[in-house]
Amino acid sequence: MNWSEWINTVVLRKNNRRLSQKDRVYFLKLLSELLTEGFSLNQCIDFMCLLMPKQQASFQYIIEQMLIGLPFETTLQELGFSLSTVAQLFYGQRQGKFVDSLSIVSEHLETKMAYQQKIIKTLIYPIVMTIALFILLFGMRAYLLPHVTSFITEDIYQNQAPVRWLVTFFTFLPQIVGVLFGSLLILYLIFDFYILRLPLLRRFHFYKKIPFIRYWTTYYCTYKVAKQFGNFLSSGYSMLQIVDTLEHYPIDPFLTAISAVLRNALNSGIPLPDIMKDSGLFTDIFPLIIQQGELTSQMAQKCLVYSDKLFEDLLDDISKKITYIQPILFIIIAALVMTMYLLMMLPMLTMEGI
Repeated sequence: MNWSEWINTVVLRKNNRRLSQKDRVYFLKLLSELLTEGFSLNQCIDFMCLLMPKQQASFQYIIEQMLIGLPFETTLQELGFSLSTVAQLFYGQRQGKFVDSLSIVSEHLETKMAYQQKIIKTLIYPIVMTIALFILLFGMRAYLLPHVTSFITEDIYQNQAPVRWLVTFFTFLPQIVGVLFGSLLILYLIFDFYILRLPLLRRFHFYKKIPFIRYWTTYYCTYKVAKQFGNFLSSGYSMLQIVDTLEHYPIDPFLTAISAVLRNALNSGIPLPDIMKDSGLFTDIFPLIIQQGELTSQMAQKCLVYSDKLFEDLLDDISKKITYIQPILFIIIAALVMTMYLLMMLPMLTMEGI
């Protein structure tokens, strides 16, 4: 089976062996520790079957795939690991740093899991409250609105704008919610049928035009390339050897697309810092780091340090921006509560106006 066939098989086949996020972190971390202690890979997986009996089917799948000749790393996507993680472990194997890659990836996944849990804890309460209030609003529209409107005369309805707005809001509440959901559906369809069908690098350029996520896109692209540059260069690879490896083993589509750009530019004699700058996908600092690393013969170390910093900065920025949603949701909650209160008080207010 060639690499393209393997990728199509893994991506298209329904996955029934996924590990939970917590289990994926534990699996990689323990595997790194056991390999460091001198266990063979088969012995590690057999031991995993004893420690994690509920996931035995997943580990049995790894053994079966390895028996037919597939490398260990290429079996992991079926267990729920991302292509980025698979690629990092795959290239780490070819760099002779497989155990170190296991440890680094498990730490990164653990850090991501901690950030995700923090974000969930931040948003879960206001989201649940918003949903509950919308349910109450529909209940009030169905049972309370008919009684309230019976107290409102035509003169009051025409002359008092707040009364008219409030009644109109509750009357057309299903249509308002329908428009909101319809807008979200349209955005999803545009994303699915247009954006996801763009060539990969054009897609990332499109993401960079979106203000809220433009820096995430830049950090993510730079992190991936800087990490692989650092790992390969520290293992003695030249830049052309890195490009050859990324093209020969197209595990990560983004890295494969970048390698094609690199090959064309390097063959044209363009310096690497200029390639990074002209691509428009990376941070402004990255070309300077490459240029400085080339002058001091420390590009591998500088790329690795910079990639780790970008990883932390990316997660911090995502966490910070996500927390902005919480006060917005609380403002919506306050507005909905005030709307419910005004509807209940509407008969009294209109009677005073008579």
